[in-house]
Amino acid sequence: MQQESDPAKRQQGEKRFNIDLLRAEEDVDGLIEALDSDDGLTRQRAALALGDFGGAEAVGPLIRALGDPLTAVREAAADSLTLLEGAAVGPLVELIENPEASGRYEEATAAGGPATVTGPGGRTWEIETGKGLRRVYAAAILGEIADPSAVKPLVRALHDKHDDVRCQASGAIAKFGPGAVEPLAAMLGDPDPNIRIVAAGVLGDTGEASAVEPLIGALHDRNDDVRGAAAGALIRMGDAAVDPLIGATKDADRNVRLYAAGALKYIGDPRAIDALRALALDEDKEVRSVAEDAIDKIQMIRGGGMAEPSPPTSR
Repeated sequence: MQQESDPAKRQQGEKRFNIDLLRAEEDVDGLIEALDSDDGLTRQRAALALGDFGGAEAVGPLIRALGDPLTAVREAAADSLTLLEGAAVGPLVELIENPEASGRYEEATAAGGPATVTGPGGRTWEIETGKGLRRVYAAAILGEIADPSAVKPLVRALHDKHDDVRCQASGAIAKFGPGAVEPLAAMLGDPDPNIRIVAAGVLGDTGEASAVEPLIGALHDRNDDVRGAAAGALIRMGDAAVDPLIGATKDADRNVRLYAAGALKYIGDPRAIDALRALALDEDKEVRSVAEDAIDKIQMIRGGGMAEPSPPTSR
């Protein structure tokens, strides 16, 4: 266990807390005091208990605990803030919107050294300060609470200067489902291509059919990486994207036809065969090649049972 460096905290840690009794008596003040114990298990158990019956008065102390040096305490505080829901949203949003807001929680905690944080997809990274930790956790917790008022702040956090905050914000936004589509679609017009790439990826993660149209539009993007992100997102949309992608195979923009064919290849829906056969006659060599590969893959997946097109009825 990492040792606390604050003498005042060591002195306070000499007091022993009976968490079971404090829980039984629903003693919120006592549990808040226990969050400052120098015993990690005590802090963890106190944080967990506050999620069961703490109210608005527990939010600040639990946010302070998001900067704890021990992962178990931070995770317990995050779980409890999620349970407190509405009472926690405002302060957590403030952390996202204003990095300096975390400073008010610093005095009574000692983060002391780097802490490893796990984000979406199992990615891990180290953050040196409790201030940074709190903002990362705030984004993740807001995604779990899924209060609609947090969507736009989280979308704006995609511009945050810290990679870790942006990463957690992107994962959180996807959990808002249809409520995330409009603000994310607006981000597809951002001047920063990195923001457009993230927005396209998160739109795909929402799984919402309403995300298909803006993603099709992003196939026109001037940046190749943005187009690729949009195509990847459309692939994850599956059936909902097939008909719009079939329409996109007729687009005047060569890049749109190319990415539409590639997406249809990976979705593998036989409805796309006729459009892909037409695209296999495209004037662009690369488009023709991708369309042919898509046809071969779909036919292979479907066991080679695709019907040949009917002969023309007129000469």
